[in-house]
Amino acid sequence: MLRGVLDLAMKHDAIRANPVRSAGPIKVRTTKPKGTRDAERSFTEAERDAVIAYADADPIAARRDLADLLAFLAGTGARIGEACALRWSALDLAEGTAELGPVVVRETGTGLHIQDDGKTENSTRTIKLPADLLARLVARSVYAERNERNEWDVVFPSPRGRLRDPSNTSHDVGDLLTAAGHEWATAHTFRHTVATVLGLTLSGREVANHLGHARASMTMDRYMSRRTVSDRAADLLVLGGRTAQSVGYQ
Repeated sequence: MLRGVLDLAMKHDAIRANPVRSAGPIKVRTTKPKGTRDAERSFTEAERDAVIAYADADPIAARRDLADLLAFLAGTGARIGEACALRWSALDLAEGTAELGPVVVRETGTGLHIQDDGKTENSTRTIKLPADLLARLVARSVYAERNERNEWDVVFPSPRGRLRDPSNTSHDVGDLLTAAGHEWATAHTFRHTVATVLGLTLSGREVANHLGHARASMTMDRYMSRRTVSDRAADLLVLGGRTAQSVGYQ
């Protein structure tokens, strides 16, 4: 519309040239400013492992009891509220499974409490725990048995033995991730990372079931990183196993 108005003005000698015609395309910024949290990005596996190693060695993480919590997020893809609400009774350490679904919520007049029906109808699920995470939880259970358990029987209480506030815990995790050199990451990045890693091998439906999503399409659209480069497509598209040398190209 502006271009047409200026063309008319130029036709009547009101202006010598139409500046809109000479203007270049508007460039849209595609990268986020440094320090901005990126909700769509995932860790690489090396980044994820380095973050857990950093948490294991960091005195602030030790004081806030975050290392095992981060390992749980990284090994399960659980929501932060689910990790805060995880009870020992929901773990079967002999079978290596965890039942997820309940979340810690804060309500006016009630304060923090565990909401057992979960965030959504599909939240309740039982998942298998990876071996390294299971070993952590076994060691943590031994420590918990030696000490008086908190009244909520949660695996990851606050350092004062109370329910963790998911919001405050997310801030603590964010501080740790920034200190570890990942100022763009959040607690939810672990969930995205799990979805992305599982999506390299499992179907969208299997990943959705693991994360507690009703729709596989939502899992694929919002949680599986499109920035991950996978060798699987190239491997599947090899023509009968032939390489450049096998067809005569050197």
